[in-house]
Amino acid sequence: MPQHWEEVYEMALLETDQQKLAERIDAALVVLGNSLQEIGDSPEKNCEREWIQDAMRTLKTIRPTHLKASVDN
Repeated sequence: MPQHWEEVYEMALLETDQQKLAERIDAALVVLGNSLQEIGDSPEKNCEREWIQDAMRTLKTIRPTHLKASVDN
């Protein structure tokens, strides 16, 4: 069952299992990207588009941190 982008984004942010974090982030990025494609350039969706883009930036920012932390441990 497809999930709304906010749900998978939150699941990725709240994941505490370091073994699952990268998988959650990757899954969320796919859903976020699909959501961006679905809303397209619709002017009435500008706010949602910005929220999705911010969410993607956040996940891409925390993912390298996770990977570095995993290598350091």
